[in-house]
Amino acid sequence: MKLEFKNVTKQYGEVNAVNKVNCVMEKGIYGLLGVNGAGKTTLMRMLCTIVQPSEGQILWNGKDIWKLGGEYREVLGYLPQDFGYYPNYTAVEFLMYIAALKGIPKNVAKKRVTELLEVVDLSHVANKKVKTFSGGMKQRVGIAQAIVHNPPFVVLDEPTNGLDPNQIVEIRNLIKEIAEDHSVLLSTHIL
Repeated sequence: MKLEFKNVTKQYGEVNAVNKVNCVMEKGIYGLLGVNGAGKTTLMRMLCTIVQPSEGQILWNGKDIWKLGGEYREVLGYLPQDFGYYPNYTAVEFLMYIAALKGIPKNVAKKRVTELLEVVDLSHVANKKVKTFSGGMKQRVGIAQAIVHNPPFVVLDEPTNGLDPNQIVEIRNLIKEIAEDHSVLLSTHIL
């Protein structure tokens, strides 16, 4: 499992948001560190096939991700910086909904959702509405939705943004756990 950036560039008019990025990512945790506006989210959005690069290629196991289409999205889990959820859904309902979107059979999804709620330490509030959750709890639901289909590569855009110091530690520990079985790319502006 290998993800490779080859001279990846993204321009918006005269602004170079991302300039000739070259790197190879295999198993492990990788981080993008930079100030707001440095291009971290733009790079992640290109990686997740939301925005096309102006130049260069992103390859998954040697194949262009734009040509792989749905096959590539199956190997990718994504938590955007501002992830959307249905506030009146419970944690279980929301994760079951995401599992259905990913094409996971209902009986398999039920087991997977139960396991994930344990992993993200939300099983005790599984049947509570997500709108009642703290910021850290919502981020953990977001991480769970990103890995519900057990993708080998997980992209987390500012997963600790807006959290208190204790919640940041919890999320970092959760990311370390996830990285035991997945490759993780995360962005942050906080050392």
